Amino acid sequence: MYYMCDIIGLSCNEEDRLTRSLPLFGELFSRGHPDGWGIAYFDGSRARVKRAPGVAVENNLFFDTIKKARSKNIISHLRSGTGGNRCEVNCHPFARPYNGRDWIFAHNGWVNNVERHPDANGDTDSEQIFHQMMDHVVEYAGDGAIRGTYPAVKQAIKRMFNSYGRDIRLNFLMSDGNMHFAFSHYPNKPIYMLHRVKGYGGAILLSTRMFGSWNWERIPKDRLLAVNNGEVLVLSDKI
Repeated sequence: MYYMCDIIGLSCNEEDRLTRSLPLFGELFSRGHPDGWGIAYFDGSRARVKRAPGVAVENNLFFDTIKKARSKNIISHLRSGTGGNRCEVNCHPFARPYNGRDWIFAHNGWVNNVERHPDANGDTDSEQIFHQMMDHVVEYAGDGAIRGTYPAVKQAIKRMFNSYGRDIRLNFLMSDGNMHFAFSHYPNKPIYMLHRVKGYGGAILLSTRMFGSWNWERIPKDRLLAVNNGEVLVLSDKI
């Protein structure tokens, strides 16, 4: 069965790696996604992003990055492109600085008729959407009122629907290195959550695929999930 891209993320309360889950994720699914892969993680407030076109498990850099990627938040993406050339800059995740921290973003889906954003390096609709959402986050959080990142991301999603309608496909994972956000708006392509107990405390996996012999839980459609340090902080009402 063919799927449009796949994403996986980790949130935990101490720095950890995906040395078990991410290689398995790649082995099971990356050959169906020939257009690229990427892994993003945090070194303090700065994002470290490794990306390349091609099949993930056929590139040694994929496995080398898994070994190096120790962080409280990690996002990885397998790409089957619906637009944009097959090249590194069109691979997810994407990164952008805001308020002294980098934000990272990986998208599964498509949004038609998106104008190119001046901060974008590539030509995918996903990167344009990320920058548009970040613009809305900056605008919402900076209007002088007491507002946090969670309501800002909610507002950004609403603005996407206002601009492009509800027929778009908008699955994404997003993190600022502290918070980890997940949102699912894609018929028959949900995002799943797995809560795991580690020796240091909680860890949460987020994925568009269920794999392994684990008890995954489906995230409700159109509700923003906010995870902080491996624990669910809040699940919004329907957006």
